[in-house]
Amino acid sequence: MDEEQFRAEFSKKSVFRQASSLDLSYVPETLYCRDEIIKELIHTFRRIIDEDQQSSITTLLNGKGGVGKTVTARFFGRNFKKIAIEEGIDLFIEYFNCINFRTKSMILRELLSKYTHGSGRGYSDDEAIKLILTQLVREKGYMLLIIDEIHLLDPKDIWAFLDISETFGHQNAKLSILLISRTRDWIQIETERILSRLNSKIKLAPYDFEESIRILKYRSDIAFKEGVISDNILEMISQIVVEHGNMRHGIEILRKCGLYADKEGLTQITADMVREASNEVYPTFRGEIIDQLSDHELLALYGICQSLLHSNESYTIVDDAYEEYKATCETYSVTSHVKMSFRKYVRQLNTLKIIASKTVRISEDKRGRRLEITLLDIPSKKLIELLDNMFRIKFKDLR
Repeated sequence: MDEEQFRAEFSKKSVFRQASSLDLSYVPETLYCRDEIIKELIHTFRRIIDEDQQSSITTLLNGKGGVGKTVTARFFGRNFKKIAIEEGIDLFIEYFNCINFRTKSMILRELLSKYTHGSGRGYSDDEAIKLILTQLVREKGYMLLIIDEIHLLDPKDIWAFLDISETFGHQNAKLSILLISRTRDWIQIETERILSRLNSKIKLAPYDFEESIRILKYRSDIAFKEGVISDNILEMISQIVVEHGNMRHGIEILRKCGLYADKEGLTQITADMVREASNEVYPTFRGEIIDQLSDHELLALYGICQSLLHSNESYTIVDDAYEEYKATCETYSVTSHVKMSFRKYVRQLNTLKIIASKTVRISEDKRGRRLEITLLDIPSKKLIELLDNMFRIKFKDLR
């Protein structure tokens, strides 16, 4: 492609009016089909505004993937802040996804840097919390901390967050916490001790057909120009959403169809586009996690995928995957890490639910065990295609 062809692509008309409205991070101005959840959050947290005492509140939003937990929490936080400011309360909303912030210390350092203008280094976690709470009291502020994918934190870290008001005094804890987790992940960490610190648990159910149509219609009206997508196509996508119980699937189909239409110079989204996009979207696979992995975690994942492709089994083992990882590092002129570090990356990928691993006995007549690894939710070939595209950009200057 030369510069003239490059410019020609930019000059093409787009079907999009606002493509960013189909991003997973987008929070719409109107949140449909979650009125009861929002009302419950309002009446759970309103005493922060109504009462002088401003007690600490901890609530959990849980449900399957793709039921709107994150967008509901962020919509609530954004509008709650507006109401609080109107009532003369300086409310700070802070959102952290534990895919990015994998320890309590990382979250606290970020908060300390933002609110006390220090690096956070040199302080223990308890000292950091105390400094943050002191700053809030001094400035007569209040903080709502939204922590997504909470199950990725160590249980001790979770407990420390939930126990802030008891540890530092209710009069000093000008901080409430809204936790977000998929139900099956929360079950694995839930204990009576943790439950004792929750003011409420709110479970979100999957969207039904009528709710799916309403949401997809609203989002497509924002995203696309008039006439790009018909009601029949929206009904088709809504049915897919209901079958999988995952709204992310539907929104990702809309995005992929729009990109395909732009690429091919088309002005309308067709049923065939929807079918093709649906085959490329894996509803339980959360691609946003891939975007947050470190370089060597990505290279380790690539090695696992390659090893699975070369294997006649549904699983691979660490030794084989490690050899593929080293070969991939060599391809992109990246210095590979030792096998112990590779095992650490495998454990992290397992924690993030990108892969599944289990330790099994080698055989009845032999001593020893080995770690067997397999992929969750997406075929190896499809994930390799995704990683190849990422690597072409990420490592283009290293080859």
